[in-house]
Amino acid sequence: MNIQLKDWKVTNLNLTLLDDKSRREENSFDLETGTYFSDVKESNTFGVGFKVIVEDKLYDLLVEAIFNFELIDEIITEEFKLSSFPKVNGPAISFPYLRAFISNLTLQSGLDPVILPSINFVRFGNDDASDKA
Repeated sequence: MNIQLKDWKVTNLNLTLLDDKSRREENSFDLETGTYFSDVKESNTFGVGFKVIVEDKLYDLLVEAIFNFELIDEIITEEFKLSSFPKVNGPAISFPYLRAFISNLTLQSGLDPVILPSINFVRFGNDDASDKA
């Protein structure tokens, strides 16, 4: 199976500096991810979406992004949809791009760069499977 990342884009971005009264003692990070498939019959594309929320001591950051993949010479089947690739491999391929974007965004904004942690998407896939059981 040949799979290619076609493109990606940030669909929502909000960076808000906190005033002195609103500053926090601790930083926090939240990540949501999901997959989506085309409604077109015999499609060969699917997507992975991310929502990242960073609550820094000095600012709030929200980034939403979508990553579009294409299967080369194959169509998306129900078997593929239920496989680990859309839930594990797709996000694992995509996340480093988003991680670098957020780091560069904060650095170029004159802030200390955010270095998001590495994520074990295999664990996410297993958690997903256990939620459905």
